[in-house]
Amino acid sequence: MNRIIISIVILVVMSVGCFISVGVVDSFAEKVLAKIDEVEKAYEEQDKEKSSKAAKELQDEWKDFTNMAILVNDLGHAVEITSSIAEVYSFAQELNEELYAACDRAQAQIEMFRDMQKPTLWKIL
Repeated sequence: MNRIIISIVILVVMSVGCFISVGVVDSFAEKVLAKIDEVEKAYEEQDKEKSSKAAKELQDEWKDFTNMAILVNDLGHAVEITSSIAEVYSFAQELNEELYAACDRAQAQIEMFRDMQKPTLWKIL
């Protein structure tokens, strides 16, 4: 009987941890997507300093997040996002019009990353 109780407790703790992780990833993704929008807005205003600063903050936030690798299921995808964010930073420093494409790519990858973290029946099976 004790084994069943311990198994149920472990299952509950793992489930709670899973949903907390999903919540953290979801809120972080929203924060990063807002920062990408800030970079694009600064570019539209042709404000190189503000655009570069926002892109650097974006890069730092992403780096800090990936250091908490316990929340990340797919580190290969995280490397691709890191590359896209580096492109955003590079294009923001130069006020290069390729910034829009890099931002769109980073946003799409972050959306996919967020969706991949959500538990579904198909992923469990």
